[in-house]
Amino acid sequence: MYISQFFASNYRSLKEVTVRFANGKNVIVGKNNCGKSNIIKGIEILVGEKFPTFQPIGDNDFYTYETVDEDTGEVIEVPAENLFLEVTLEGRDLDQDLILSIKKQSAFSRIRTSGDFYQKNKDSGAIVVNYDLFQSLDDLENRPEVEILETYAGGRLKKTQWMPAASLYTFIQAARRLKVFFCKSRTDDEKMGFGLIVQCAEGHFWLSHFLSKKLRDSLLTTTVISATRSHKTELRLVHYTWFGKLIAGIWNKNKSQVEEASGRSYEELIRKSAEEIKSRVDIVFASNIQLVKTLLEGAIAHKAISFKFLDNAKDELYKNVQLFVNDGIDRPIHEKGTGIQSAVIIALFSLYCNEYHNNSSLLIAEEPELFLHPQARRVISAELNKFLKGSETQERQLIISTHSTEYLKHVDLFNITRVFKDPAGNFTIAKQLDRDTSGLVTMELKRFLWSNNSEIFFADKVILVEGGEVFLIPAIVDKVIGVRQKLDYDNISVARVNGKGSFLIYAKMLDCFQIDYLIVGDLDCFKDEVRKLADYLKLTTVVEDIGRIKSAIGQMEVDYQRIDDRIKNVEKNFDAQVLKHLFEQILEGTIDQDSTELHDIVSYMQTRYTKGDREKVIIDTMGKESFEKLQQTLRDNKVFIWSKGELEHYYQPEVKRLIGSKDIKALQLSYILNEDEQTIEQHMIYVEEIKELVNCILRK
Repeated sequence: MYISQFFASNYRSLKEVTVRFANGKNVIVGKNNCGKSNIIKGIEILVGEKFPTFQPIGDNDFYTYETVDEDTGEVIEVPAENLFLEVTLEGRDLDQDLILSIKKQSAFSRIRTSGDFYQKNKDSGAIVVNYDLFQSLDDLENRPEVEILETYAGGRLKKTQWMPAASLYTFIQAARRLKVFFCKSRTDDEKMGFGLIVQCAEGHFWLSHFLSKKLRDSLLTTTVISATRSHKTELRLVHYTWFGKLIAGIWNKNKSQVEEASGRSYEELIRKSAEEIKSRVDIVFASNIQLVKTLLEGAIAHKAISFKFLDNAKDELYKNVQLFVNDGIDRPIHEKGTGIQSAVIIALFSLYCNEYHNNSSLLIAEEPELFLHPQARRVISAELNKFLKGSETQERQLIISTHSTEYLKHVDLFNITRVFKDPAGNFTIAKQLDRDTSGLVTMELKRFLWSNNSEIFFADKVILVEGGEVFLIPAIVDKVIGVRQKLDYDNISVARVNGKGSFLIYAKMLDCFQIDYLIVGDLDCFKDEVRKLADYLKLTTVVEDIGRIKSAIGQMEVDYQRIDDRIKNVEKNFDAQVLKHLFEQILEGTIDQDSTELHDIVSYMQTRYTKGDREKVIIDTMGKESFEKLQQTLRDNKVFIWSKGELEHYYQPEVKRLIGSKDIKALQLSYILNEDEQTIEQHMIYVEEIKELVNCILRK
């Protein structure tokens, strides 16, 4: 079983947030104080180790906004009256034994429709939660939303279905939909509800009167490695934590072997044989220590892992066991670095999942990169992935919140959530890819994103380029503005796409995540890409002009020398690889002269590599004023096309004479511009248009 959706209303900064999750690895990205931790805390309240009803929920946990008193002009804070948290669970791999061990019957009432739980406001689109229903679980039979199940003789009504353990298991196992919720009033401590919403196999909606700990624990086992990692928090030896259950399980399972051989209780042997304590503890944990060592293999530098007693106690001696790590010096885990602590916690939780529970596992890692050097970040990322794939019989889900690109590698883009505050900074917004856009992202594009452009998910704005601009734009902006690292201060990233044909997909992705962007391309983009972008951006007034430019460029003379130069550079050029593949097909006889693919490739190459001045051809076709007007419309709508052709046309002669490829020249020029005494006019021409590009980049 895994969480497929989290919904929060009026919890901390989560005024109204819905986050979709997938089975497997999910990553939440966002700035500090944007609400990532609130999403994780909300999930932990619902399916974490502690029961929600035993967790302190204060006024600060309710969404609060500021308003101005009209009479006094005073700024006052207005907290919400209620909060609501909910997770939707998919899969039905329940812990059957745990459910069947429930002795008391479970009570459910049937609700008329799903609209009785919450509805969408027609005007604002906001979800309106029926807080009063969720806070009245003790009095459900008197609620108007509850249906009558049966009428007995004498007019007595049955509005509650009581289920013994076996019936409860069948009911939950067959459910179409299963949700765990928590609802609380801010002003009345008695008004609080924690329970299940179940859509049964027949389609009816049921609401539980209460949710027992055993039933909740049978659904999902969760642990959270928090950003403020502490062995005292993660490795608490109490009966309700996974670590307490792990140590107690190992202790009780293995000590019996010694008791049978000696005829005495293990606790008695320990108390009366203090000098033998270490060896006896080693016997109990020996096999499991080896498992932990295997799970940690390659993750951290260590010589040994051991469990030791610190003090003697009157009962439950296993609670005096503490974990030691020997990385050259044998010390308790709390005296080791956070990297070792994180790796050990992940490995121990994986061991617990393998050995001591029968349902699904959810591991939440909050900012696992904290306090770690780059190699250690990659190691912890690998350990998290190892946990995910560590069982063939259990469903395992992983949720990571991070500021590091390391944890985005090989994550499906559909499973990334960008979290940010609204412009006023008052409430959290969560954005994800929609299904249609996700389907457009090819595996090749994903690999390119993972290896080169994962930084874009952390940016407020992205400059999308195809060539050497990726090296040069930061230097140009700094030189024009006169501020070092201006893009970094404004949280703007420059990302190189894998060919101009990828501009549109990147634009759609960034729009889904609500990340601003600017596309910077050359005049070749008018052959196809600008039209696609104009259609997507709904720029209907410029479509005709774009068509005229495309036609004019298409009639230019083909430059076969440029095509020949590209072919000679086959290993480094995508177009040359396409041609190489085409020639191989011709030689092998697997393509004929009537092939649509052949005609498309030839036509594309002929229009891509042409002789002559593209700008002149365009101006001769539509006039300078009309072209400038078209360019301005595009720039006002996130598309900046170099008017003179491409980046290299803006170089002074001495820059063109630099040795190396286009990328090398752009990189060398960026170094030159970073020198204080150099001016942009010394090395580039058409500077006014370059300054216009900078304005577009920095425009909010």
